[in-house]
Amino acid sequence: MPKPNKTNLRERVRLNLEFPPQIYDQMQEVQHRSHAASLTEVLRRALALYDLVTEHTVDGGDIVLVDSKGKHEKLRIL
Repeated sequence: MPKPNKTNLRERVRLNLEFPPQIYDQMQEVQHRSHAASLTEVLRRALALYDLVTEHTVDGGDIVLVDSKGKHEKLRIL
């Protein structure tokens, strides 16, 4: 559970983000494919996944993807 601080005591924090067009297009594609309600939801889910991955791998853990045929592939993004 996060420690209380000034940021999480407020209801919302507004950010202005600037992305190259190809990243924006990719975010829209992910939004469509995942049926996310908004680009904010895409970023929220991406952060949650990134947090999970880094929490797991910081102590030497691995993330393994399994395709529909049962083939295992170690995730190497970090």
